[in-house]
Amino acid sequence: MMIVGGSFYSCKSDSSQNAEAAALLASLDPSLAQTSGNKGVSELEDSSGQIQNAFAQESDGSFTFDNTIKVTANDGVVLEASLFTPSTPSPTGKYPTVIFVNSWALNKYEYLVPAAKLAKKGYIVLSYSTRGFGASGGLIDTAGPKDRADLSKIIDWLLANTQTDSANIGISGISYGAGISLAGVSTEPRIKTAVAMSGWGNLKRSLYGNDTPRLIWGLLLVASSYITGRPDPIIAQNFGKLLQHTDIDSVTTWAADRSPETFVGQLNASAGKSVMISNNFEDYLFNPNAVLDYYAKITVPKKLLMNEGIHASAEIGGILGFSGTVWDNAYDWFDYWLKGVNNGIMDKPQVTFQKRFAGPRVTLPSWPSPTVSDKTFYLKPRGLFTNGEIGTSQNTTVTNTGILSGADTVASTGFPLLADILASHADIPVTTNLGLVSRVNGIVYQSSNLSSTVKIRGKMFWNGRISSSLGKANVNVYFYDVDKYGTATLITHGTGTIFDAGWYETKDMSIDLNAVAYDVPAGNKIAIAIDTFDSQYSVPTVLIYGLDVKHSKTPQSTLVIQSEN
Repeated sequence: MMIVGGSFYSCKSDSSQNAEAAALLASLDPSLAQTSGNKGVSELEDSSGQIQNAFAQESDGSFTFDNTIKVTANDGVVLEASLFTPSTPSPTGKYPTVIFVNSWALNKYEYLVPAAKLAKKGYIVLSYSTRGFGASGGLIDTAGPKDRADLSKIIDWLLANTQTDSANIGISGISYGAGISLAGVSTEPRIKTAVAMSGWGNLKRSLYGNDTPRLIWGLLLVASSYITGRPDPIIAQNFGKLLQHTDIDSVTTWAADRSPETFVGQLNASAGKSVMISNNFEDYLFNPNAVLDYYAKITVPKKLLMNEGIHASAEIGGILGFSGTVWDNAYDWFDYWLKGVNNGIMDKPQVTFQKRFAGPRVTLPSWPSPTVSDKTFYLKPRGLFTNGEIGTSQNTTVTNTGILSGADTVASTGFPLLADILASHADIPVTTNLGLVSRVNGIVYQSSNLSSTVKIRGKMFWNGRISSSLGKANVNVYFYDVDKYGTATLITHGTGTIFDAGWYETKDMSIDLNAVAYDVPAGNKIAIAIDTFDSQYSVPTVLIYGLDVKHSKTPQSTLVIQSEN
């Protein structure tokens, strides 16, 4: 997702091949870029070697590989592509076909191993570099109208130059490729099905959810586009507008034309289409909440896998050639929808969630699920020497709890990216002692010991009222599982910003915490902490302000948890 330079693989031997392959792995999963020194270089080279070895093992003569394909777009831009063609003649004279679309900052070589596996199974596979990336011309269009038109030209080329079965064309991609895949299956009538991995439903919500710019991930996106591609200047300009909270309407219009959610009506109105989506709970770029909401709007046959991991990390195994839940389901999905193989994929649960900290998967019949309902807790204000309370009875007091911005608290998501990687892939969560949260800069609410397990399945919502002495504020809400020793383990968090209120104007605020699947054991406590700064997000002002969190009888301040019945 971050940085890659040049081609990953070529037909000729290239002395830079290992370095380029290492860069590809580092770009897909930041965990591979967090190491340093010779050990880090060695690990990346081992990963690139794994890809090359996996591709070599698949290359048994059962398909041909041509990486010299050129497709000319409507505006004359030339797109580079690679073509995988089965060697065995098709009894019908036609082959089902899958199109792979590159991730942000990558190119057509990203899917060498998955493409080879599909070609061995009797698929024509074309993997191409979108405009602005790899050796393709033009400027990055960020899944916009030019990218959608380019996809149609790719299909035109396939039908004119290969034995593609026009009735059985699928599309797939990770991250950027997933967004284009979802838009493509919605708007291009010749695409029958899509497998989208770590994609998005609403682009503005991904970069600016609850009016809060995603600082770290946004900077990575913009920076990597300049390092490995040729971005349209509007990309950086629009991110700058989000950081400054200016001209949001124009950004909203731009982002809507690049959001699969915009085209979901077209998808639902199309006969015979289907969609499989795989996303990750700790993906704080393409937020799981927005993906769940987009998925709920789809009415064609569909499947959803929600996995542990940060952006794109659940898909890395398939790129390396390993089997795993995501790619095994993807291959079965294509076999069922494009080849008519009755492999049982549609008999499996429609929705599965992997529990936090690499726990087992739980199954749901759909999303929204009839087995999941809202559990409401009420928040009561803190006392002079006590924390606020989380309980099942309503608050009966009227008071304000004031804190100051200008300093962080020990309530935090941890070091950006690294903390998420350690929590989701090494089972090393972010923990803290909530007694150390500064009462000047933060607020803690805590329940009594739970009488029964709380089975979290989805989102949480903090609903409250606030005012700021400057009319601007960033509010971060952290949710914890507190064990009998008082250790608070961060389970999820959410953020929201106000930037256009009057001084001390009271504003209603609802912050959706990132969806998760997690069981808080009976006997433990649940807790939330609220403060005004987290390093992952941009703040609306660097000036110090006072934030009042208000408690009253009407409306109540609440924490609502989607939990299994």
